[in-house]
Amino acid sequence: MFLLSLYFVAVAAPYAAERLFFARRFGLFAVLFWLLIFQSGVLFAGEIILENHLDQSAPSWVNSVGLAIGTFAYLTIGLTPITAVIAALGFGTVIAAKWFLGKLGEDSD
Repeated sequence: MFLLSLYFVAVAAPYAAERLFFARRFGLFAVLFWLLIFQSGVLFAGEIILENHLDQSAPSWVNSVGLAIGTFAYLTIGLTPITAVIAALGFGTVIAAKWFLGKLGEDSD
């Protein structure tokens, strides 16, 4: 649960910055944030259904498919925050470079 909380913070921070500083209602970080929320919801709902309702009556191959899908879901949930952090660092670097170069241009005049 702690790891999922870190994922949420890693994705929510760039989303909040996008909403506050750039006044964009729906941008790249909003997509990544809501994708993480959707992935988490589907994963938890699927696990609850598999564990509570289908575990006793399902054949073993259904449990194997459910395990494979769950593994894939955990991998994609881990990749979404990494993508958000890398994109935020890239955009932050570009914004800082534009600001710095703008200050250099003002000082040389």
